[in-house]
Amino acid sequence: MSPGRSEKYHDNDKKWESLLRISEEAHTAANIEEFVATIHDILADLVIARNFFICLYEETTNKYFFPYFEDEYDNIETAGVNVGYDESLEVTLHDLSGTLTDYVRRTGNPVRFPNEEMNTLYKSGEIKLFGSQSTSWLGVPLKLSGNTVGVMAVQSYDSVDAYSVIDEELLVFVSDHIARAIERVMAEEKIRKQHLLVLHQKQAITDSISYARRIQKAVLPSSAYMDNILSDYFTIYKPKDIIGGDFYWVREIDGFRVVIVADSTGHGVPGALMSMLGVTLLNEQFRTFGIRQPGVILGHLRSKVKEILAQEGSVNDQKEGIDMAIAIIDQEKKELQFAGANRPLFLFRKREQLAGAEMIPYSSLEDDDYKLHIIKGDKQPIGVHWEEREFTNHLIKLQENDSLYIFSDGYVDQYGGKKRKKFKTRNFKKLLLSVQAESMENQKKLIEDAFEKWRGSNEQIDDVCLFGVRL
Repeated sequence: MSPGRSEKYHDNDKKWESLLRISEEAHTAANIEEFVATIHDILADLVIARNFFICLYEETTNKYFFPYFEDEYDNIETAGVNVGYDESLEVTLHDLSGTLTDYVRRTGNPVRFPNEEMNTLYKSGEIKLFGSQSTSWLGVPLKLSGNTVGVMAVQSYDSVDAYSVIDEELLVFVSDHIARAIERVMAEEKIRKQHLLVLHQKQAITDSISYARRIQKAVLPSSAYMDNILSDYFTIYKPKDIIGGDFYWVREIDGFRVVIVADSTGHGVPGALMSMLGVTLLNEQFRTFGIRQPGVILGHLRSKVKEILAQEGSVNDQKEGIDMAIAIIDQEKKELQFAGANRPLFLFRKREQLAGAEMIPYSSLEDDDYKLHIIKGDKQPIGVHWEEREFTNHLIKLQENDSLYIFSDGYVDQYGGKKRKKFKTRNFKKLLLSVQAESMENQKKLIEDAFEKWRGSNEQIDDVCLFGVRL
């Protein structure tokens, strides 16, 4: 075999190897800039490509942006075309109207310059070059589904270098791979940017809600304050979405201990707004009137909520409201006043203390040592209701070591277990009965552990709030 033919086969092998590399890069590229830079390195083994660029057409503005631009004499900022930054695309757009690059894009045909036809158009001013004058220029369109989406070009400033028909055919062949790769990478980059935008927006919202949580926690009674007025108690407070509609309110007023648990309509931000309204109204209520019967307090709160939310009883009214349990403890007289809006109070008493004690209205569950009594609230919320009536006041004589529990419905409504069913009130009663021999501190741990075990991998569906106190 002659040296000439051997060299020719070697060149063909080299060309196909380079084309294979381009094809592989087109399927694995992670971003446009890195992909085109790699293509530039590969093309440099096939054609004179010291000066190389790819520009993509932006149809809505009739301008171009350059994911890659490499030149011996110019950079894209000094190439002599008008520029403007597009914030939505996060790219600098260039006006290439009337340039040879724009001509290739508009005609959809490759151009080798100089040639007789282009010389005529160039001399007439119908087309123009941008940047430094080269001695040889070759541009090919980048096409997708028959539409020209950009231009790839190489140029040389050396008079001995001129691009051939073979060079043109090679770049046209390569341009198909490059166009499809650019389309894929741009689509993936768009998805990544959208994903990052969503993540940033989510983080901003989460940061804002987390700050709101600090505000919401600040209006809840502090542990130091509750330790000062209650000797044996616990709180369980688990908002579903960082902030929530459940809250507890504790005050010592004129020797009375007031303990309240409330469950506002909704959770998250809407629920938190309702809870802040509830706390504000409670503060105003007790600051203005002091200790009153809890049923009267609920009635006043209902009137205020309806007034603020403009609820008049029509079908178009907003149905927001608050469920609430109010327990007022007179430790000196050993008396409990209770009223509930859709919420009950659970009272556990040792069986040995039942003899001779005043009967509590309703007994629900018992074992050898303790008996559970349920004091029901009224089936109406603090808010508009189809059949409003006065809230019922309950007065109960207390015994030493009685344990009281008021709570929202988030615990009993939680889905979990093997069959993903609600925990239900019946199981909640049994759970509380089973922990009565424990200290309130241990009770809290056992109740929280039971909740998490039941919930398992299931999402928490509602806010959870529980307050327990032992006399």
